[in-house]
Amino acid sequence: MGGISKDTIASKYQLAFKNHYDLHSFCTAVSPGRINIIGEHTDYNLGLAMPIGINRWVCSVVSIRSDSKVNIYSCNFDKKVSLNISELDNHKDSWVKYSAGCVKILNESINASNGYDILVGGNVPIGFGMSSSAALEVSLLGALVQVLGLKIDKRNLLSLANKVEKDILGIKSGLLDQYASIYSKKDSPILIDFSSLTHLYVKSQIKEASWVLINSMVDRNLVDSKYNQRVEECQNALEKINTSQKNNLKINEISDFDLTLIKDNKVLYDRLHHILSENKRVKLMKNALESGNIHAVGKILNESHLSLAKKYDVSCKEINDILSISNKIEGFYGGRIMGGGFGGCCLCLVDDSKKDKFVTKVFEGFYNKYKYDLKVEFVKFSEGLSFFD
Repeated sequence: MGGISKDTIASKYQLAFKNHYDLHSFCTAVSPGRINIIGEHTDYNLGLAMPIGINRWVCSVVSIRSDSKVNIYSCNFDKKVSLNISELDNHKDSWVKYSAGCVKILNESINASNGYDILVGGNVPIGFGMSSSAALEVSLLGALVQVLGLKIDKRNLLSLANKVEKDILGIKSGLLDQYASIYSKKDSPILIDFSSLTHLYVKSQIKEASWVLINSMVDRNLVDSKYNQRVEECQNALEKINTSQKNNLKINEISDFDLTLIKDNKVLYDRLHHILSENKRVKLMKNALESGNIHAVGKILNESHLSLAKKYDVSCKEINDILSISNKIEGFYGGRIMGGGFGGCCLCLVDDSKKDKFVTKVFEGFYNKYKYDLKVEFVKFSEGLSFFD
């Protein structure tokens, strides 16, 4: 699935747009899915994270209409909807909800009532934790902004995409996924500080190793899961600390001493313990990548997973077993659950020369216990949002 280039993706869906709508004037934007190397659940807690775009993309092709009709065609699902500009709310299918939500949020932000012909498609696998939804939001919003002749402001796009997540989907998510989809540079993971919305690029010196995503096939739905509960638990923990000290600290300002003030509440203590320790791991990861210390990278990944599983309680037995099996296989450096959690996939760093045997052994070990097959993706790094003529 990953053997296709970004240019080919753009050309493929531009041709599909011409054939579907019989139109030859349009704007095209392509944005990547992402992996998050380290820094999980830290974005909405104003902490640190290190994502990067990957060689899987979503392409949006858009033409403006003279009326208020919004036509949206999904190549991946081979489905089309035709809506009035006033009918962009409360759709059951996720792809419609996201797409219509982008139109609604953008038009409201500029007080517009334009209709559009829209085509979306791509090769970001759904359910792998690569954030296909953020890639869709960013590419579609980018194409809409371009077709309206507006200035492409990355910070504004970031805000609009996050507004789709919160206002349309009801997910109290942070900005990590959209940030990676917009700002990524090839071969340089982004170290993002969400307290200031600033970033720097990390030049990775890791050689002869592959990033492997293994899908547990455990379905996860962030809206129905305990994701929003984790957001609230962190806020409750912060309030408890601030109340005890009559202070007004932000989560990224909490110290190890502050954490001891809520040790009587194990759940809240564990949640913030993960956030504090994960922020430290992001800094350690920067040093490990820049120095090319692959064993240190693996160790940090393993420690992150342990914290996510034990302290933040967002893993599942299938993911834990995948990593347990992996740790016994030659060539495995480290790995962790990635994304919102409660299922989905794990990210593994594996020796290039041993990756095929690694995958075979993981699949065999997992199948022996669960009697179903996993899925795997080998990914490479990619730049962020791009536009095509």
